[in-house]
Amino acid sequence: MLSRTTRWLTVVTSCITVSLNGCALKCWNSYDCPDAPAYCEQLIADYADRGLSIEEPVPNSCEDGSALSVIPISPDNEKIGSSYSDLTLEEAVDAALNNSQVMRDLGGVLRGTEALVTVFDPAIAYTDGRFGEEAALSAFDASFGASAYFEQNDFGVNNSTVGDGGLFKQDYHNYEVSLTKQSATGGVFTLRNVTEYDNNNQTSTNLSSSFGHSWDTYVDAELRQPLLQGAGVLFNRIAGPDSEPGYINGVLIARTRTDISMADFEIAVRNLVSDVENAYWDLYFSYRDLDAKIEARDNALRVWQHVNNKIKFQAGNDDAANEGQAREQYYRFEAEVINSLHGRLVERTRTNNGSLGGTFNNTGGVRVAERRLRVILGLPINAISLLRPSDEPSVAAMQFDWDSIANEAIARRPEIRRQKWIVKQRELELLANKNFLKPSLDLVARYRARGFGNDLTDYNGGTNPNAWGSLASGDFQEYQMGFEFEMPLGFRRAHAAVRNSELQISRAKAILKEQERFVMYGLSNTYGDIDRAYKVMQAQFNRREAAYAQQNAVETLYNRGGRLTLDLLLESQRRVIDANVLFYQARVDYALAIKNVHFEKGSLLEYYNVHMAEGAWPQKAYNDALARDLNKRRAHNNYIINDAVIGQPKYSTSALDLSDPQVPQPAANESVDLGSESVPNPLRESPILETVQPVNHTVQSVNYTLPVTSSLTPSLTPVIQAPIIHASDVEIGSGQFDFSGTTNEPESVWLH
Repeated sequence: MLSRTTRWLTVVTSCITVSLNGCALKCWNSYDCPDAPAYCEQLIADYADRGLSIEEPVPNSCEDGSALSVIPISPDNEKIGSSYSDLTLEEAVDAALNNSQVMRDLGGVLRGTEALVTVFDPAIAYTDGRFGEEAALSAFDASFGASAYFEQNDFGVNNSTVGDGGLFKQDYHNYEVSLTKQSATGGVFTLRNVTEYDNNNQTSTNLSSSFGHSWDTYVDAELRQPLLQGAGVLFNRIAGPDSEPGYINGVLIARTRTDISMADFEIAVRNLVSDVENAYWDLYFSYRDLDAKIEARDNALRVWQHVNNKIKFQAGNDDAANEGQAREQYYRFEAEVINSLHGRLVERTRTNNGSLGGTFNNTGGVRVAERRLRVILGLPINAISLLRPSDEPSVAAMQFDWDSIANEAIARRPEIRRQKWIVKQRELELLANKNFLKPSLDLVARYRARGFGNDLTDYNGGTNPNAWGSLASGDFQEYQMGFEFEMPLGFRRAHAAVRNSELQISRAKAILKEQERFVMYGLSNTYGDIDRAYKVMQAQFNRREAAYAQQNAVETLYNRGGRLTLDLLLESQRRVIDANVLFYQARVDYALAIKNVHFEKGSLLEYYNVHMAEGAWPQKAYNDALARDLNKRRAHNNYIINDAVIGQPKYSTSALDLSDPQVPQPAANESVDLGSESVPNPLRESPILETVQPVNHTVQSVNYTLPVTSSLTPSLTPVIQAPIIHASDVEIGSGQFDFSGTTNEPESVWLH
């Protein structure tokens, strides 16, 4: 039977429990009790406006509150554009790289900010607390632990031999210090010291303790070494000590993630440099387009004034009709000048527009193109001085050896390298997951030395035994050794992880193969586009020469009063402006075609002398890498880098004159007087011989002998290749080859 006190406690506890569970409502025993309101309408009314208002984040007190410097723009602002700042392409690339923490894309950065690449991304991947290299290495760090517990126990038992007649009282302390280290082989080493203090009332009985309180201490050394699953240096570096089937996060996997992030960063830098050149030549074309349209407008104005002076102000006569036609042409060109000066907000040349490197778009104007260049260079958007390109597009014939650039594209494209790292990551994951198909068999070994006494130390020089002295004497020693075995029946999860890794490898390799095909596709397009752009530039140059010759002849005859109508003169002006614009467009097309070849074959950054590197590694890492590379060269005679062209003959073969007199030449009148300034014809200047210098890891190079001609005319004589020098043909100390990259003949140039 329960006592009265116990019954009251039971009732009170039950009531409290029921009330806390929600049954204390006024109508808890009524079946028609309405549901409690789910919300408070007054509360919603009070906070409706406050909850729907837009809030601004509180600024940090350390932030710079100054706004960007903005120069007001208006049609009446004559200061803007009053001066020019000449800019070379090299300076533009340098400014973009120095001012870009975010790899800018001409498509914009306001949307999809998580997809943007910044200079911080490789370091973020490296320092990721979950998947970074340091996080993976931390699993092998030594771990130090310490604990201290203090207890007071007071209870009774139905046994008179315990404590004082069954009433037991105790003061108990527990102190523990441990050091644990995970090894690369999968073993866990633990060194532990445990000290216990016990003071109880067991001394009051006949079965009393030896002394009133005691100290017990021991030093414990333990080793747990996996023998099957989880064993081995390779597995632990790939998977890490805390891995599971399907969850692999070791040091090597973390390193591949860092390499992938670095490849992404290199791709972003390459695209940034490509867009800098795209924007640079867009601005160059805008200036040339503006010059051509200003020239056409001024010519139209001169014709209009000439016709206006001859008009007799009689309705219906020929001069009145000619005046209206000349005036219409002037205002037509005036509108084109306005558009060419200010520009229209349309799509411009940028990466992944038509081609990966960017296909030229001949729309826009000077002001818009100049602002676009400022944006991508990280300069103030508006300034008093307008940027003006000082470099001219190349007009020299460029030739690339297809076998060389094809092999180089496969070896150097960052997209291919990135995918190869993904393949390597999947292969490492497969190796780790196969380890989980083994049963778990661990070797466990433990050694323990004990000490026991009335005191912890001999602090007062007494005769009582102390625990540390007993420990040092080695009187109490223990050891344990054994094996632990565990195996899931069927290994279902492990088999699923292995199969998933195999599928991931197949997928990654299929993507890699497809990427290589598309690299060849893009390289083939750019390789053919160079020839097209060069021939179009030749044709447009000759067309412009013919257009100026026609305009000069027609204008001369018209001014002399010949039988030429005004239509022919105005039409000749339109032909001149079209030929001018298309010629400069062809020059920009050719410059972009050369750039796109380097883009496709993976040498664009090196073409601009931009190099990427990690921080310094230990010297032993460089030595090991050099030794492995030398071993590869010895093992693979046909290895792509080993079989590279590394030198050229000291003396070139005979230079060839490949000019062909049968090719039609441009018009004889190559200098047309258009007033105070002659038409600039850069293709008629002193011959320019462009060279592309090889690099140490060039896959293959061809030594060409090129013609030197005074005009841009095609050659029908095939180019003869000089001998190719392979690494396997070199004999050290023979003096047969020159590795300086120069030659005694100026006509012999490097192309790769």
